Amino acid sequence: MQNLEVEQIYRKYFAAIYSICFLYMKNEADACDMVQETFLKMLQGYFTYQNEEKTKAWLIVTASNCCKKQLRKSWRKKQISYDAAIHDMGKEDPDNLLLRIVEELEEKYRLPVYLYYFEGYQSKEIAKILHVNASTIRSRLAKARQILRLELAPEQIAKETIRKAW
Repeated sequence: MQNLEVEQIYRKYFAAIYSICFLYMKNEADACDMVQETFLKMLQGYFTYQNEEKTKAWLIVTASNCCKKQLRKSWRKKQISYDAAIHDMGKEDPDNLLLRIVEELEEKYRLPVYLYYFEGYQSKEIAKILHVNASTIRSRLAKARQILRLELAPEQIAKETIRKAW
């Protein structure tokens, strides 16, 4: 691949890949590093261009794998990020409640939710990207919706439970 082609792909898919990396890494600096590593793999020749859909899928899988590899490193487990410290102090912007809750989902729910709701992929496409069964993706999306409902409206659920009991 020529550098010009990679630059065009970078401009087109940077936001999507950054979002995925941020979901894993949970801070801006590490997410940027993983985006850079993803596109570096493309430049190094790990990818051969076929079409737009395959390009985006390859980038998503590669970014996901780069993040997972980085998170497995032992020194990362001992480190606390600045963003996590701010979050623990409760100074996070309340407007980002939904994004924060999605970020806190288990890994098996987080990426399918992001790909489905933010990137517009269908469950069959997500299944191909993540190499799992389409019915598994649908089950994970349903479970993630339940978790999100519980996290977003605990007071409302409590009220409905009381009403049903009467």
